[in-house]
Amino acid sequence: MQKEIVHQLPKVELHCHLDGSVPMATLKKLAEKQLFNMDLLDQIVAPEKCTDLVDYLKGFDIIHQLMQTHEQLEESAYAVVEASALENVRYMELRFAPLLHTEAGLTVSEIIEAISKGINRARIKYDVSVNLLICGMRQHSNEKNLKMLSEIIETKEELLVGFDMAGPEPDTANNHIEPLTSYAQTNGLHITLHAGECGCAHNVVQAIRLGAKRIGHGIAIQKDELAQILCLEKETVIEMCPTSNIQTNAVEKWEDYPLLDFLEKGIKCCINTDNRTVSNTTLTREYMVLAEKYGISYETMKLLNLNGLAGAFTTSEIKENLTGIIEAAYAPYI
Repeated sequence: MQKEIVHQLPKVELHCHLDGSVPMATLKKLAEKQLFNMDLLDQIVAPEKCTDLVDYLKGFDIIHQLMQTHEQLEESAYAVVEASALENVRYMELRFAPLLHTEAGLTVSEIIEAISKGINRARIKYDVSVNLLICGMRQHSNEKNLKMLSEIIETKEELLVGFDMAGPEPDTANNHIEPLTSYAQTNGLHITLHAGECGCAHNVVQAIRLGAKRIGHGIAIQKDELAQILCLEKETVIEMCPTSNIQTNAVEKWEDYPLLDFLEKGIKCCINTDNRTVSNTTLTREYMVLAEKYGISYETMKLLNLNGLAGAFTTSEIKENLTGIIEAAYAPYI
């Protein structure tokens, strides 16, 4: 597999956190404007091996200090979409937690407005379709997340298509969030939930029962046959993030990464960056790592992107159009 070819082939990304993916050049520009301590930027990129997910997330506290104004949010959203488009990501879903961007007084609707403006600027300039996922945070109460979700829905933002729960994942992560997932679905939002990133397959089973059509990470099902069967029966798409999963010790070493096993069993998987900047990666790099570690072919790469497209929270028209584009682009290499 050649990097230049992988770079130019059309790709789909479903699991990309806005805050963790703002290009370092953009973060530096934002930092310079507010006389920020530039030395702190050196702590944003996570080590290749972290102690755990909490350790991996440390750099976000620094990033969030640079994403609190309308200008900062608009520029951040624009830059992430631009970076993705420049490696030929043709469809992506950006997710973010509005409550992490209210420290300077912005309302939830103002936050949505700023991010949507940045995305739309990039969509006009580049040939990329983008939708938004809203994240509730597990460290916040249901009441706080419900209020945020209600305010988000009231904006009637056209880019908004789905709801997610993110943050450190205890074994009881999905025990109490049914009011959130039910409210989101009642108001027309699709559900994808972070689950099974930290070892508990039960969280994945619960997430599916709560209405999740996709699972963020989902690594824990590799040791649970019944959870795998449920994913097969429900055609649940697993949003795998290889580099991030190794960094956080969701999987200790590459030899144990379950991608090929999942594919052999027919489980629908797609490949994602999770956090482009914090993990120091791109979607191109993720596929190159998979080619190096497991020898995946262009045919497998096409399958992974079509799996992502099948699970995308978008229109049938966009899916049909991009399916044709992907089929035609990969044909010479298969």
